[in-house]
Amino acid sequence: MSRFVDAIALARRCRVKLRSVAARAVLPQDVSGDESGYAGHEEAVTALSFTNTELLPLCLPSLSPPPTPLIRIEVCDFKSYRGHQVIIDPFRNFTSVIGPNGAGKPNLMDAISFVLGVKSAQLRSSQLKDLQDDDEDAEGEGEGEANKAWVLAVYEDADKKEWCLQRTISTTGASKYKLNNRVATYSAYNAALIQHNILVKAKNFLVFQGDVEAVASQSPKELAHLIDQISGSLELAPDYRKAREALERATENATFDFMKRRGIAGEIKQYKEQKGEAERFEALCQDRDELALRRILFKLYHIQHSLEEHARAIKEQNQTLAGLHAEQRKHDKALEDVRAEQARARSNVMQREKRIKKAEKALETKRPDLVRIEAQIKHAERKRERAQQELEKLQQVEAEQLRKLQSLQENLQTAQGAVNAAQEVQRRAAQTNLSLSEESLEEYWRLKASASILAVDERQSLETLSRDEKTAGRTLAQLKDKLEQLTQKRDKLSEEDRTQSQKKTELDEKVSELAAELKRVKQEHDNQESERMRIEQLEKEINEKLVDIYEKLTQAGVDQQESQRETRLKETLANLQRIFPGVRGRVVDLCKPTQRKYEMAAAVVLGRNIDAIVDDDEKTAINCIEYMRNQRAGQATFIPLDTIQVKPVNDKFRAFAKGARLAVDVSHYDPAVERAMHHACGNALVCDSMEVARYVCYEKGQEVK
Repeated sequence: MSRFVDAIALARRCRVKLRSVAARAVLPQDVSGDESGYAGHEEAVTALSFTNTELLPLCLPSLSPPPTPLIRIEVCDFKSYRGHQVIIDPFRNFTSVIGPNGAGKPNLMDAISFVLGVKSAQLRSSQLKDLQDDDEDAEGEGEGEANKAWVLAVYEDADKKEWCLQRTISTTGASKYKLNNRVATYSAYNAALIQHNILVKAKNFLVFQGDVEAVASQSPKELAHLIDQISGSLELAPDYRKAREALERATENATFDFMKRRGIAGEIKQYKEQKGEAERFEALCQDRDELALRRILFKLYHIQHSLEEHARAIKEQNQTLAGLHAEQRKHDKALEDVRAEQARARSNVMQREKRIKKAEKALETKRPDLVRIEAQIKHAERKRERAQQELEKLQQVEAEQLRKLQSLQENLQTAQGAVNAAQEVQRRAAQTNLSLSEESLEEYWRLKASASILAVDERQSLETLSRDEKTAGRTLAQLKDKLEQLTQKRDKLSEEDRTQSQKKTELDEKVSELAAELKRVKQEHDNQESERMRIEQLEKEINEKLVDIYEKLTQAGVDQQESQRETRLKETLANLQRIFPGVRGRVVDLCKPTQRKYEMAAAVVLGRNIDAIVDDDEKTAINCIEYMRNQRAGQATFIPLDTIQVKPVNDKFRAFAKGARLAVDVSHYDPAVERAMHHACGNALVCDSMEVARYVCYEKGQEVK
């Protein structure tokens, strides 16, 4: 717009300048022949001619190319010029056509415009026939009636080459064109003019009377339209609009590409920095790996040294073990002999055991008889004891009876003595033929009867006890004989049992000795086996240490890859935030629990949305996804704040149960991302204990997370 204002000011200055130089301008004599007719006629300036220009030199003088000299103009029956006339010869860088009224200035301008291809409507006529000379009464230099009219312009280009341009009006009223005296089509004719920067439609070669004032009084929009018309760009307006639309699209694409390029440049810079950091990190990792490798090699050296020492020890132990194996073979052979002997002894023992079992079986067979006999013996012993007791009683009775008997015997002896004395007296009496007196005989018979009466019971008891004693003595003698036989049989079996037990004891002792020897040999073998197992265990521990070191190296590689993945994710998020201003960040980074005890619960509530990326609108999310796809930056979930569906939080859960709180109430977040937080958390409750959660879900029947 400033250039239009400058053009208007320049046009006004040019108009003033033209008026000031009008009195000094010299009109060629071929125009009017009156050099004094134009003096003082400042208003007679009608037009300016600027050849070989793209734009009005009034408005854009800096864009004017070097002028193309017009050599001459020839007309024939054109308007007021009857017949063939050379109007101006030569033209030399003229800038204006001036002269008094009626001098024919417009006709000259029309002739120049006509030969340069301007339409008849712009030459003050409705059709081309009107441009022919029709003054029949006028006297002129031409010959005959004009059947056709033409104008010829000759000018010289920058290479000093002359060009002849001729336009003819035929008798039918059509235009014919000649270029360098050769018939040419309008297209070729116009192309030749355009080649010399003469634009017919733009009329950039002549400025008619009043054009400067008209230009100076136009509005900026009209000036712009005029400049477009003069420059020829008005005809290209549709193409310009299409080109402008294409330019806008290209500008938008270029802006996007520029932003993308700037982002890529930033990424390249960041990648270079990251590359430098990665190279430093790789160098440090390499140093670390080298140190770790040296450490591992150091350990491996010592492990190898230990292995060699252990190998030597194993070799020595193997040599010792070889001797022990030889000794073991000897002991094995001795053990085999002992086992053979043990087998034989075991066979003998088995035979003896068989005999013992047979004897035991026989003993068991006879045991009932023995038990029965023992029972009988016990019964006999009890009977013997009872008999002994009865015997003792009888002996006591007998002693008593003996005392009584002795007393009776004494009495009897006394009586017998008396009897004997009486008998002796009787015998003596008989011998002397003496007879006893009746008193003596009565005494005798009384004493004899008394003795018989007193001794009957004792005599019978004595006879009965004597018979019982004889019977018990015979029974006791029989039982003693039987008991003696059974005792002898029992003693015989006991002797055989003691003999077999002694043999068994001897065999057991021998087996124990062999078992002790076997145990000793096994102990030595176990010791060797323990040493071998210890060496194998040591080797296993060393292998486990090597495996552990390898696993640690592998885990370090995995941790490094995980760290790199996390780093790439953070870098991708940082790039998205740098390129797309609407990217706000991850959900886990946008919300923080009010207390540390809620961190685990908040992570569980967020679930799969914990790493989701929050952005302002869906377009930004699509651009981010496209960027990540082009950069092969992995996958991510986006939550656009403008289109995300959010259910309102139920306020009843804020004080629903003691110990239960809404997840959105235990998190700090920016109000701008509240919709995203509500989408991620919903009506989820954070409970202090499992009992509170069961109370809410089961007793209250609330379907909440």
